[in-house]
Amino acid sequence: MVVINRGDAPADLTAAEFDLKQGGQAVDIRRITGPGLAALGASGPKLQGAGMLKMLAFQFCGQALVPAGVTLAAGPTLKPGEGLLVAQQPFAFKGVRDRLSVRFEARTAGQDVIASGDLPIEAGLSKTEFRFPLGAGRWFAAVGPTMHTGHRWGLPEEFAFDLASLGDGNLSHRGAGDRFADYFVYGAPVLAAAAGKVVAAGDGAVENPALLRRPGEGDEAYADRVGQAQGELMAKGDAAIAGNYVLIDHGNGEYSLYAHLQPGSVRVKAGDAVTAGQPIAKVGSSGNSTEPHLHFQVCDAPQLLACAGIPINFKDVGLPFADYPRAIQSGDVVEVR
Repeated sequence: MVVINRGDAPADLTAAEFDLKQGGQAVDIRRITGPGLAALGASGPKLQGAGMLKMLAFQFCGQALVPAGVTLAAGPTLKPGEGLLVAQQPFAFKGVRDRLSVRFEARTAGQDVIASGDLPIEAGLSKTEFRFPLGAGRWFAAVGPTMHTGHRWGLPEEFAFDLASLGDGNLSHRGAGDRFADYFVYGAPVLAAAAGKVVAAGDGAVENPALLRRPGEGDEAYADRVGQAQGELMAKGDAAIAGNYVLIDHGNGEYSLYAHLQPGSVRVKAGDAVTAGQPIAKVGSSGNSTEPHLHFQVCDAPQLLACAGIPINFKDVGLPFADYPRAIQSGDVVEVR
């Protein structure tokens, strides 16, 4: 969210409040004042200065969130035309909340002013029942929708999965893992997770072995090297990030994306009708991929990234190491029946 000073005088923010409501009653209240206000918007100027608002336009809804001409400031004082970006405010709770109310309090030109707004909260899983996009057997959900993973910060991939396979020693690869063919999941058939119509498909992206971790390479050196390569991909746009992909419309405003597919393996094209379980491609490592895996997500628009993620309603999976039935999370071993 962003609060923007549209007035003619500086505005001093004095408080920010976020209320989760149920039935009109505020149940969870977070009120931020004092030094916390400066920390609240600290990331905004850095993101804008680095060009990330444009590079990650999908995350900021194009210019809908931060309109052209608005300069982001850390606050708590906003000059005319400046805005304060609140990137994330995680809440954890049991039960249901149906509304988010946001309130900013400020003082400007000797007067107290309030900016407020609210949004409905939609809960629940996808209307479409999805089968697992890989075949029968056991698979590894390397990255899922858990709060501590890289997926959860991204609007389109909040509830997405990076799927791999583990072998001896609980490794995802044989030997040194310096070749794509070393990875157990590489080349596995990718299956349409539900019946639908192909919106778009791409099969022209190559796989870059330089994105694989080198034997003996330290964490920082690898992160620096891969971070630079990922930045170059992001600058090229959504298709470069996805690599080879298939995007399927399932109705109900729900679209599934299968990304990082093996070059030359995509078996469908835009306009094709597919059935649940139909082979559509093979697992690869194209696009923004640090090792072979399948990126699978469900979104609310027929776009690769300019969409909002939807929690996936899987119907044919089990969690052999879970104590009770629950949603798949990061690090789970998934059994497909």
